[in-house]
Amino acid sequence: MNFKKIIGIIMISNFLNLNSIKIGNLIVSIATLIPLIAPEITLALTESEINKIAGEITVRIDGPNRGGSGAIVEKQGDTYYVLTNWHVVNKVGDYQIRTPDGELYPVHYTLIKQVSNVDLALIPFTSSQNYPIAETGDPTQLVQGTRVFVGGWPRSGSNLQQRIFLSTLGTVTGRQQPISGYSLLYTNLVRAGMSGGPVLDTEGRLVAINGIVKLQENSDVIVSGGIEIDTFWNWRQQVSLPTVSPQTQTTQPSPTPTETTNPLTTNISTNENATETAVDFTFAKAITDEISGVVNSVVALNSHIVSGSSNGIISVWDINNGEVIATWKGHTESVNSVAVSSDERLVISGSDDKTIKIWKLPKNKNISDISLVRTLTGHTNVVDAVAIAPNNQILASGSWDQTIKIWNLDSGELIQALEGHSEIVNAIAISPDGQFLASGSKDNTIKLWNLQTGQLVRNIKTNSLSILSVVFSPDSQILASSNSDGTINIWNWQTGELIHSLKEHLDGVWSIVITPNAKTLISSSWDQTIKFWELSTGELKGSLSGHTSYISAIGISPDGQTIVSGGWDRKINIWKVP
Repeated sequence: MNFKKIIGIIMISNFLNLNSIKIGNLIVSIATLIPLIAPEITLALTESEINKIAGEITVRIDGPNRGGSGAIVEKQGDTYYVLTNWHVVNKVGDYQIRTPDGELYPVHYTLIKQVSNVDLALIPFTSSQNYPIAETGDPTQLVQGTRVFVGGWPRSGSNLQQRIFLSTLGTVTGRQQPISGYSLLYTNLVRAGMSGGPVLDTEGRLVAINGIVKLQENSDVIVSGGIEIDTFWNWRQQVSLPTVSPQTQTTQPSPTPTETTNPLTTNISTNENATETAVDFTFAKAITDEISGVVNSVVALNSHIVSGSSNGIISVWDINNGEVIATWKGHTESVNSVAVSSDERLVISGSDDKTIKIWKLPKNKNISDISLVRTLTGHTNVVDAVAIAPNNQILASGSWDQTIKIWNLDSGELIQALEGHSEIVNAIAISPDGQFLASGSKDNTIKLWNLQTGQLVRNIKTNSLSILSVVFSPDSQILASSNSDGTINIWNWQTGELIHSLKEHLDGVWSIVITPNAKTLISSSWDQTIKFWELSTGELKGSLSGHTSYISAIGISPDGQTIVSGGWDRKINIWKVP
């Protein structure tokens, strides 16, 4: 028997999962024969061998979205990177990684990085343990009928909903036009909790990340589907990975937002020379009535507060006594940002429902007189930020669709769309002189635009994590930005020069304001503190504590006498100059 015929038999045996073949009167092991006559031929692993690999590289993810799975794809130092579905971690909150050895590691939510335009996310965690990294395969070799394995941590059907590791065998059925990145289709059994798990080829190599795809609109028919791993690596070559600093790793997760009756405390402190420096603002009142959602945005006026919450509610409060004056259901989904015109006649709201709404707000703030003026549509994803120009003629909005849109506030006409960010736009601000707009994105850049022409004036690469908030100084010369790693940067935006980098917060800084006298920057963070900074020197002046969970929004009144803060404890705190 010649070598070509033997090789042909070996390949057929490999396909049929045979362990040995008969050559003449001899029974020969395939594994023994191949290295001798055809070292270039690679044998498929056994099902148990692949299941073992799947179990070693697959982690379990627990959190607010009821959990999912992920694959360890990279390591730098003691930081591991887990690839999973974005829908597994797209709800803000506290997550944990459970590794194959049963160890639990906290996830710093602000360090999770969403892969652009597809249902993928990268999660870092740190460990001194040695965990295997997935070996990448070639998904282009997966033709119809090719066997694949899907690993994951499904939830059982029992009342306990416990989770156990599972690896299932199936075959590729074909490909479809990508839907949120999903292109590879297969017959594997996939259960709830396996989203984000690895899809392995017959060599135990990672070829896709698993999810569930509904093939047809208005249909209940679903199939197992995966996002091919090349999609991730193509994105990965263009981005830098988030790192978990020792300070970040030791930060304790904040509690899940719940109503609490514990009294609020005020703590004024500074680390400057280990002495205390007084902060002008002291706690005055906590508003708790009729807020049934997380407070995402607040605007402080001299006499009133306007807030937007995760339950779609917009509220108007008396800033002195904290009494609610008007509350209405503004959107079907979360209100992420509110803005008030300088004449206090209009309230603008941006929402998860992809719309912007303009509300008429009479001077008496009577609820019966509040009316919807106009709904603006045009964004194709969540509207995360809105801002009004000082002349009350221009409205700007920033969205997860990676664009900033400029609108005529009177007519609702779309004037222009500003494109250039490669990821979601989290923050926008219009300069007090009305000439420029700043936008901050999850792509780690700040862009400065000419508000009249839409021309990009400057692009600032921050080399940091997602930009969460931007604000101009009253003279329009200085720009401040805050990041999801807790850093605040002060910029000369006209030159792109970094003037100060402030690094005292232990978690993401979601909102910053500058006092009307331009002397102080005030920041609010998920570390549950409000901090005060000397704008000219960057020195920390002091801090306030009073929230029992993440602080997501802060505002200061035009007269500089009142600060309002809102957060996940579903409260608005009022701080006043005595």
